[in-house]
Amino acid sequence: MGEARREQILQAAKWLFGYYGFEKTTVDDIAARASISKGSVYLEFQNKEAILLAVVQQFTERELERINGLVKLANPPYLQVLRELLFGHVMSYWSIASGQLHSPQVIASANPSIMTEILNFQSAIFLQIAFLLQKAAENSEISKRKNSNEYLYLAELVCYLLAALFPPYDRLKARDPDSFTEASLKRYADSMIDITLAGLK
Repeated sequence: MGEARREQILQAAKWLFGYYGFEKTTVDDIAARASISKGSVYLEFQNKEAILLAVVQQFTERELERINGLVKLANPPYLQVLRELLFGHVMSYWSIASGQLHSPQVIASANPSIMTEILNFQSAIFLQIAFLLQKAAENSEISKRKNSNEYLYLAELVCYLLAALFPPYDRLKARDPDSFTEASLKRYADSMIDITLAGLK
């Protein structure tokens, strides 16, 4: 019962945080949407902040599982695998950020626990990208670096160069906010990832 109830709460909270925003959503709202009592919510989570953290952790765990699986099965050319990883990562964020009106703001939350979770998540992704870059170098797809730390630096740089592809999409929306869609993001992602990977060669 606990796991099913927890998942009910997370699904309800995800929708409400996205639609109304974190600040305007109450535990009462979450309980009502999940069709359970407020007390049942508190049996699973200490407070609303703990629910938000669990929502973010659920996403990061699933996304890391996807990325780790992709890297584990990687075969040359490794830059193509890296391209698939990056494009999939961009679109995974879109799938939750586009769900409701306030989702980008929720994802970009300044909550310290959320920021710690995101930073740990990013560090794990940097390591997987660095691994693929090292494999690409060994396969003569890019120039070899002197030590493994340089691949980690390149991995971080790749992510920083692609930062505009992630929520809240302010820079991508600047030209015409009303016309920014999933198709727009895919076009930007295709071009920006190609340019970034070309710069590694």
